Amino acid sequence: MAFRHRRSWVFVESAGGLLEANGAAVKPETIYDLASLTKSFVATTALRMVEAGALDLAARADEELSDLRGNVAEGATLENLLSHRAGLDAWGGLYLDVPPELGAGAARRWMLGEAGRRNHDEPDGACVYSDLGYMLAGEMIARAHGDTLASAVRTYVTAPLEVADQIQYVGALASHERANIARVAAPTERCEWRGRIVRGEVHDENCAALGGVSGHAGLFGIARAVARFGATLLDVVADRSEFLPASAMELALKERPGGDRYRMGFDTKVGTDSAMGKRTSAGTFGHLGFTGTSLLCDPERELVVVLLSNRVHPSRANEKIRAFRPAFHDGVVAAFDG
Repeated sequence: MAFRHRRSWVFVESAGGLLEANGAAVKPETIYDLASLTKSFVATTALRMVEAGALDLAARADEELSDLRGNVAEGATLENLLSHRAGLDAWGGLYLDVPPELGAGAARRWMLGEAGRRNHDEPDGACVYSDLGYMLAGEMIARAHGDTLASAVRTYVTAPLEVADQIQYVGALASHERANIARVAAPTERCEWRGRIVRGEVHDENCAALGGVSGHAGLFGIARAVARFGATLLDVVADRSEFLPASAMELALKERPGGDRYRMGFDTKVGTDSAMGKRTSAGTFGHLGFTGTSLLCDPERELVVVLLSNRVHPSRANEKIRAFRPAFHDGVVAAFDG
């Protein structure tokens, strides 16, 4: 856990439980699979690249990725993909059918092309939270950068925030570095597809089949570093940061046609029944991760709350996080409100 309040660090701590039966205790520097918190870093990378003149949110997916021509994603823009409004399905078990050589160029092209074919059943223009859309967005960002997505995120976000060694795509690291992280990272699920407990490699199967680097998942990190990212975003919203202009976050967080709580790279609080809690202010934004992670940014309170857990260990059947997470957020807010 990590909290930052009114531009001051308040508390960074570990709590409860063990990583696994061998007795390895959780520590503040324990590395977690951030899961879909990756999307916020990827969208922020896109915003920074736009400001640098290296990327255009109006770029069409089918013009950048030739395998998408004639598919559902044809004509969708990068902004559509990043804001979950490209007409694509939420998810698909592409990893089950991917050709041999996981992570190889041919396998990646096949998966990206297949992702662009999976349409949802909602009306045109509807918001459907889509991992598949972020797979394509990540590839567009990488190609605009002229290098890997991991390099783009490091260049435009984690390195400028001085957390590049604390938040990174483990799948992009050298084998000895991956091995070192596997010894200290929180384990996630026993994966039937891989036939083992997953530790130090991405939990999401589609991302694993892509080589561990994707727009929708793949980043690993520690709580304090994620909170540093959230604090920077709050500074941007308050127009007191050179990291991005306030207008960039306004664009990211604005409501788009089709409604829903999802914006460009972020989840927002809509109504009172929210995983972000009932006590948080109306302008609260952040993201949730399937492995049991969350980032919450409350501009009104100038409060950042980061919760990293491995609730899927040893099985995703444990869904107690659904009730715990909003209660945790409300408890933190109540503590700071007095």
